[in-house]
Amino acid sequence: MKLRSDRRQRGVALLVVLILLVLMSVMAAKISQQFSGNLQRIQYQLSQQQLRWAILGADKQVLNALAKDIADPQKAGSIQQLWKEPLERIDGEVTLKSELVDGQNCFNVNSLLATDSAAPAASAAGEASGAPNDAGALTPEAQQAKIVQSLLTSAGINPASAETVYQQLEDYLGVENSAPNAAPRDFAPAYAARKPPRVPARQMMFSISELKLLPDFPLTYYAKVKTLLCALPATKTAINVNTLTRDEAPLLSALFFGSLTAEDVMRLIDQRPEAGWESLEAFKTQLEQQFPVKSQAASLDKYLTLNSQFYTLYHTGNTEALTLRSADALYVDTASGNQLLWSRRYRLVD
Repeated sequence: MKLRSDRRQRGVALLVVLILLVLMSVMAAKISQQFSGNLQRIQYQLSQQQLRWAILGADKQVLNALAKDIADPQKAGSIQQLWKEPLERIDGEVTLKSELVDGQNCFNVNSLLATDSAAPAASAAGEASGAPNDAGALTPEAQQAKIVQSLLTSAGINPASAETVYQQLEDYLGVENSAPNAAPRDFAPAYAARKPPRVPARQMMFSISELKLLPDFPLTYYAKVKTLLCALPATKTAINVNTLTRDEAPLLSALFFGSLTAEDVMRLIDQRPEAGWESLEAFKTQLEQQFPVKSQAASLDKYLTLNSQFYTLYHTGNTEALTLRSADALYVDTASGNQLLWSRRYRLVD
């Protein structure tokens, strides 16, 4: 009996030891997992900090080049500037690529908020004189509507949808419809039907991605639309014709309401002076010589410029642990040379 009792006690003791070993193994695995997770998080934080420091260093280098170009009167309106050169830096484990792009190669939707007290008088004068429905007879608001809708259709949106999207854009910004006998517009049910329900902001757009919030905006065309429209912190559109590229030809075409095609604009850009146009008059002279359509355009002095004040600085940094992308929106006071960072967006990619 005693021998059997001893065996039973040894069996119980062995079972307890095995249970303890299992518990210790589970705890050790959990501790190891937590340690690995903490180590990985520390590596991510260190890599992120390294990339942020590299971005700040690249910011200084690129902005110094931009300041030199702006300070040089001969380069201020030139397309051959120092800031146009992409920058690549390798510092230890960090590889950083930076590129500064012109922020005034688009139509600023926030300019729809600008008011013009002469608009009703101009409209009445046009109607009273029986003037044809051309650019000279259109009010500034009607011109803006035609320009934006033309840009939307050039992105592939059909004209009926483009008109609806434009009306919803005005409603989203809080633009009052001053056209006589205009039908009332109420998009509240369309916003309420969204999931989750929304309401129009009734203020300036901070990002052009807010277009996606419009109830009837076709999302499949957003990638193209965002290259033509933008949201700058200003109530003016000033497209820089000296940095305009062939891909951005629809912008200039829209200012002529289609009488100047995108292909025509490409040919105009191809024959642009190497250092850019010295003045808007020089641009208009070449335009009139190549394509006599100046009288059919919107007010070019209102929508065009030779120098930019808004830029976007893109960074892509890589380490073994992660990739960090950033987009810095800049405003430059050309008179004083002061530079203001008004927006910075980061995106981490594991």
